[in-house]
Amino acid sequence: MKVGMGLPSDTGPMDGNPSTQDILEMARFGEQMGFDSVWLVDHFLYDAGAEMAALGAGPPPELMGVLYGAWEALTVAAGLATATERVEIGTMVLNSGYRNPALLARMAETIDGMSNGRFICGLGAGDFESEHVFYGYPWERRIGRFEEALQIIKPMLHGESVTFDGEFYETDKASLIPKGPRPEGPPIMIGMLKGGPRMKRLVAQYADIWNCWLASTDSHPEAYQAPLDAMMVACEKHGRDPATLERNVTVRVCPTKARPDSFDMKPICGSANEIAYHIRGFAAFGVSHVPVWLWPNSKECVEAFAPVLEELKR
Repeated sequence: MKVGMGLPSDTGPMDGNPSTQDILEMARFGEQMGFDSVWLVDHFLYDAGAEMAALGAGPPPELMGVLYGAWEALTVAAGLATATERVEIGTMVLNSGYRNPALLARMAETIDGMSNGRFICGLGAGDFESEHVFYGYPWERRIGRFEEALQIIKPMLHGESVTFDGEFYETDKASLIPKGPRPEGPPIMIGMLKGGPRMKRLVAQYADIWNCWLASTDSHPEAYQAPLDAMMVACEKHGRDPATLERNVTVRVCPTKARPDSFDMKPICGSANEIAYHIRGFAAFGVSHVPVWLWPNSKECVEAFAPVLEELKR
């Protein structure tokens, strides 16, 4: 089972105020420590308290109305492609509504080429309403926009010329020339929070990888059973062999005594052996990749997590 590391890219108490160079340095450090992958969120500017509440975590009152910002994910991913040598580089997840889908496919393929086939193209429909408002993107009907975007992005990454005439997007023989190092392009990972029936259908129809985000609520293996059962039902309903859908689970981990100030967030804590035990628990559910979001997201926490990595790789 692979273990990934979420990179600091936001302002705020978890990430501090990282520079772009800080992110690259952290990625190189994570690679050196033995992580299999590094991950970036896709945000610009948002109301921290309101969006934390929307994720299902209880924000402290003093957080309401506070604005956080982040570095642009695909630009940083391109930098990571040249700053690292071995780790996979994933997005958790790109909001398809922020970029024209044909352009997004072109950018993903370019990063996959720069990294020599190490990019994981994580996609989603977007979850921060305040961010859409601040930057002038439409919030309404975002699932419909996402579905149309997938009908353009996936065949383009597979090397097809795509002509599409939809309600939100259109292309005329859009192609990826030149093509990157993988004939099928980078794998598409679709990430969800709770996810309704429509999003589950899109995972079954379009995703190579399904990511279940537990990092904002309960990160322990037993919390994964219900969303997994629901996804398996969706796969059966829409004709997808569940064995062909790779399973990622993203969790919050506290390898030191520091804890997030949210009573709804239940991170994995304890000794290195205890943390490793909980992470290993996901293997019983067929999970092949566990990206961890450390709290706080600092070099010291990465060092504190190193014994966990050693335990997991035995």
